[in-house]
Amino acid sequence: MSALFTIGPVIDKLMMLQEDVVTTFAIESGFMRRKPRKIDPKTFLLAFCIMVLQGGKSLSSLAMAVGMLKGIRVSKQAIDQRVNEACVRYLERVLAHAIAQKINTCCPRVSSVFSRVLLHDSTTVRVPSQLADEFPGSSNGKGKDISLVKIQTVYDALRERFCYFWISPFTTNDQKIATTMLEYVHQGDLVIRDLGYFVLRALALIQHKGAFFITRLRHGIVLYDLHSEKRVNLFRMLKRHRRLDMTVIVGTEEKLTVRLVALPVDPAIAAHRRRILRANRDRRLNPSKEHLALLGWNLFLLNTDVDTLPAEDVVALYGLRWRIETIFKAWKSNFHLAALPRASAVHLRAYLYAFFLFVTLFHAVIFSQYNTRSLSKYNRPLSLLKLSRIFREQFWAITLYISRPAALFDQISYHALYEKRDDRLNYHQKVAALT
Repeated sequence: MSALFTIGPVIDKLMMLQEDVVTTFAIESGFMRRKPRKIDPKTFLLAFCIMVLQGGKSLSSLAMAVGMLKGIRVSKQAIDQRVNEACVRYLERVLAHAIAQKINTCCPRVSSVFSRVLLHDSTTVRVPSQLADEFPGSSNGKGKDISLVKIQTVYDALRERFCYFWISPFTTNDQKIATTMLEYVHQGDLVIRDLGYFVLRALALIQHKGAFFITRLRHGIVLYDLHSEKRVNLFRMLKRHRRLDMTVIVGTEEKLTVRLVALPVDPAIAAHRRRILRANRDRRLNPSKEHLALLGWNLFLLNTDVDTLPAEDVVALYGLRWRIETIFKAWKSNFHLAALPRASAVHLRAYLYAFFLFVTLFHAVIFSQYNTRSLSKYNRPLSLLKLSRIFREQFWAITLYISRPAALFDQISYHALYEKRDDRLNYHQKVAALT
């Protein structure tokens, strides 16, 4: 390790990976075939993570990061030879290992009901146009093809850690993924997705696994009375009762018995929803008066009973879904995901897996531990957006502070605490309200 920067303790804290483990993965993936003379597997990993953090995109950036860490000179040609399919397999293996690490930071009330609360969503990032064959996107107004990559992410809201990542072209729609991406779901989990993933077969598969789901009701889905099996006129029932909590049968072909929860929303929220729907450029929608009226309610389908999850808790739990939107914002605003490298498809996949590894370790090691300490000392959580920005901007200063952990925590907590607000709850207050 170079004496230029004393960052050994930061490396060990961030990486959370034993050197013999990553070496084994490097050998098994074909990334390392003989004892390395210059670039060992763990240094390569760390250099990739530092490049992600600092916003470097080129092979030269990666070569320089390796050289700074080892105290040697490394050419970009040497790095280019190592960024190949074996490298991608190596990064995938290390990522899977990092995800499997156990971090115990649970919310006791919710975790007594559900093993995990899994938030599943996706974000889309533009990639170089030369990759349009592998990552087709859409066409702009001038008929020019745009290349886009879609990143599917599953996040455990209780433990503040990632469970799954998947890369696909933009053209792979979420409804198709809804049924294929269920290997991460285990018995006792609660799965929360948005309407883009609404597929009855996917909900049935989640239930078959002994897991639970909360989803919004998609307009046009047919509901039947549990006893008479007659079609439910939802709007008529809501005009009469204003709020509902009942068991219904959903679907015409693949029928599923679920719980329907309908709660009225603030008129201002309803009006905002109607403006958005009317402004939608898809003329096929042509919303009816009934459709517009139903926007005055939060409509949920779920498979838990009222004793396990009261109606008000349904709304609160579903609201946790916005956490993953905050995560995506941190990725794009603070960790440079919005500007991917202009490189080959192999280089792009390697960069993305290195990015996933970095954010996995950042959440599990940096954010989780400092946030837990802040809650313990000040009874106030840290802002993910603030901490991710600080970690990016002050990384090298943090390495100099690592021998003074109390002073480092004092600086981080002072600048990364959530600001006190009376008009709305932050994410951690919403989780705490469920305890």
